[in-house]
Amino acid sequence: MGNSLTMNSNFVPITLFLSAALTLSPLANAQESDPDIDKALKQAEEQSKRMGIKMPDVKAQLAEVEQDEAKEKAALQKQLEAPGPVALPDWTPKVLQFTADGPARKKLVYDEVKIVVTGTSPLTPAELADAWDAARTEKMNRTRNNNSSNETKSVMLELTLRDMDQKVRLEATRAPEEKITHVTVSSPLPKPDEE
Repeated sequence: MGNSLTMNSNFVPITLFLSAALTLSPLANAQESDPDIDKALKQAEEQSKRMGIKMPDVKAQLAEVEQDEAKEKAALQKQLEAPGPVALPDWTPKVLQFTADGPARKKLVYDEVKIVVTGTSPLTPAELADAWDAARTEKMNRTRNNNSSNETKSVMLELTLRDMDQKVRLEATRAPEEKITHVTVSSPLPKPDEE
């Protein structure tokens, strides 16, 4: 019973702390003080003092997270803008009957810079993915997802070269009324070192 009381009494300030942290998180970028958040933090701090628990400095932690995110974003932007050749890995399988929209380019996709080539093919998504599957060697791992939504067919096939930890991804989609498949081939660049 004593352990259960201790756990329950620790639960309240931890819950208040987490609640305040989650509420503060979206506002960290605003750099403005919110009276409700300040009140919740003060209540959590008072409750933790009564219970003899040291509450972490939420604002300092959020500032540190924001600083880390800014460093990562700057490193990704630097990688995106860096000069040099832009090409998919030389082991990337060919996309059959592919017409590219243009040359390979760097693109920031979520939290990584990728080499991306887009275009079209008259073949179906399944036929394109089957051709990539056939080009796979014993040194490659494969992940494949076949999807259909409202008769729109799409396939995502990712090949990973084990000894180099490189990936290439084929994404192919065709709506039921179309006679072409829209294709994206991409490969992530290694994560940049943050300075």
